[in-house]
Amino acid sequence: MIDLEGVSARRRDRHTFVYERVLELVERDTTRNGVSCFTKRDLADALGCSIRSVDRAIRRLRSEGAIESVPRYGNSGAQLANAYRATKGGR
Repeated sequence: MIDLEGVSARRRDRHTFVYERVLELVERDTTRNGVSCFTKRDLADALGCSIRSVDRAIRRLRSEGAIESVPRYGNSGAQLANAYRATKGGR
């Protein structure tokens, strides 16, 4: 389960966008653990949105240079999923 403590639900007078919340989560986990290992489904469930919304948010953040994908591999050498890391050159 993803802990949303400290992650914005509102900014001033508006709701935060999914990409803003995903970035906050990735930045927080990068600071704590060096990488964020949430699945897109976990993020969608925690944020109350669709997996497609999370996917679009991740694509946007990657294209802006705010986060980068880090492949995760299983014991067999097969890629399991991507982890995400906040970049210093991001927004």
